[in-house]
Amino acid sequence: MYSNAYNNDNFIKARGLIGNNEFNKAYDLLKSIGDKCAEWYYLTGVSAMNIGYYEEGEEYINKAKDMKPENKEYEEAFYNYNGYRDNYNSRSYNYNRRRRSDLDGCCCCCCDGLCCTDDCCGDCMKLWCLDSCCECCGGDLVSCF
Repeated sequence: MYSNAYNNDNFIKARGLIGNNEFNKAYDLLKSIGDKCAEWYYLTGVSAMNIGYYEEGEEYINKAKDMKPENKEYEEAFYNYNGYRDNYNSRSYNYNRRRRSDLDGCCCCCCDGLCCTDDCCGDCMKLWCLDSCCECCGGDLVSCF
């Protein structure tokens, strides 16, 4: 069932398609191959990740890494995609956390937390923040800002 068919012309073609950012074509080509070796799992995983099939892609890259633990390309791809996912999760958590810290109706998402402070003219800052939020949505609360 598994082999080491690394010189298969389809794998060379799939690498070329991936290199040209033609991930859908590479994915379709690879899915038509019945010979599933570590190279197949790696290339299918990379193409899947790049077309948005993140769980499938991660699973395939991990399988390729497990099948050929000495292959640094597979290992590096696995850790790069995991790092990207972890970084994305961290950024989305912090973004949503900042948006949820809505103080007195002030939208801190537009002014990066500079509004709603008591240490520098709190009412003026709130007005500035509300105007900034209004401008974010295409309006203008205070035309002189």
